[in-house]
Amino acid sequence: AGLKSTGAGDAFLHYEIDIDIKAAGETDSGLSFGASLDIDEGATAGRDPEIFVSGAFGTVTLGEVDIATDGLGLPDLGFDGIGMDDDVEALRNAGAADVTYAHSIAGISLTLSYGVGGTTGVDANEGDFGILLGYKFDAFSIEAGVARDDATGNRGMGVELGYSANGISATALWAQQDPAAGAETSGYGLNIGYTIDALTVSASYGDTDVAGDAEDYGIGFSYNLGGGLRVVGAVGSVDNADVWDLGLTMSF
Repeated sequence: AGLKSTGAGDAFLHYEIDIDIKAAGETDSGLSFGASLDIDEGATAGRDPEIFVSGAFGTVTLGEVDIATDGLGLPDLGFDGIGMDDDVEALRNAGAADVTYAHSIAGISLTLSYGVGGTTGVDANEGDFGILLGYKFDAFSIEAGVARDDATGNRGMGVELGYSANGISATALWAQQDPAAGAETSGYGLNIGYTIDALTVSASYGDTDVAGDAEDYGIGFSYNLGGGLRVVGAVGSVDNADVWDLGLTMSF
């Protein structure tokens, strides 16, 4: 909960409550299974039902799941997010998904997403496909993925590089949208953070060659008061609009 300014009009009060309901079990042979449901109240109300089965083969999840390339991204700034990551992240995705498969071994990870469709007729998401490959070694990580919308032929892709050690974190993202008709568009972003004791300070920059899109940048902070309570805020510029937020996040 806190105050936000989007650069249009006065600052306003913003709050969200997100309750995650999770159930899990295990068979005698070692298979894990479960389900989850979000009860959200606020500007981004949703339910996000998911059901999973997991074992040595990996994890299969059904429901309102994300596209594989949604795993690529930049950390946003602020208690609710000022949105400086949105423009470049929008280029990485294409299509939708209702089934995912994920597996990791020895630092190598694989995520597949697919749109089966939830109706007896033609579903707009049928045939949508995504793949994300990753590798983590020591403090470094790299992920690359591509997604395709079967109905339109549009493709989204991206590459993310990460580093985290000794209180320093860095994330770089390149993404591209390749429509079936029209010109390709691409963009990149960078986030750097430093944590010392209870304080984390971070800065972000992003830009794309999408027509009419301006540079996005900002700085933010998070201070851990303990017990799950943090003071978080950010200020920046998104599409030539001055934006900021300041508030509290609570985790129970």
